[in-house]
Amino acid sequence: MGAAITYGWNKFKDNALVWIGISIIAFLIAGLIQGAFNGFDYTNTEFSALSIVGGLVTAIVGYIIQAAFLRGALSELDGIKPAFGTFFQFTNIGAVVLGGFLVAVATYVGLVLCIIPGIIAAFLLYYTLTFIVDKNQDAISGIKSSYALTSSNVGTLILLALALIGINIIGALLCGIGLLVTAPVALIASTYAYRVLTGGHVAA
Repeated sequence: MGAAITYGWNKFKDNALVWIGISIIAFLIAGLIQGAFNGFDYTNTEFSALSIVGGLVTAIVGYIIQAAFLRGALSELDGIKPAFGTFFQFTNIGAVVLGGFLVAVATYVGLVLCIIPGIIAAFLLYYTLTFIVDKNQDAISGIKSSYALTSSNVGTLILLALALIGINIIGALLCGIGLLVTAPVALIASTYAYRVLTGGHVAA
């Protein structure tokens, strides 16, 4: 756990401007999309339709942004400092969107069923998009791979998850600005754990 966080911090600080820059860009994109759909003047019927469309567009863009950040983190593990263009060097967008959607549905259903099942689903399926981006897997294979990895390393990954959640809470308390640092550090740290536990390459 400590090694993962230390690794995440070291990689972040060596490429901080790029990570902070891409984080700000992602935030602005998400804000623009939400603002675009919230800014319409429409009737109740139109509101329902546009709300659905807006939700879908927001979700799809969100999954693509997640994949972009994962591509950057995986590049760090490969020993390549990601530039802005590196974050978008993945081609399986369809699998990313479908995988993100299936994980979201599983988590939502679990949350409806007394919350705890949703938390369990989110934990077990956490690495779905990581497998899709790193191994070019399809959505179902990514889900199966994530389940196999997390269910086989529950203790280690729960401790890491709690530590990273704590780090991001601290970042959020600093007027949210701290998340520009803590979120990339946490992502690189969790990706480090993924590579270590799968026997993948970890650059020094």
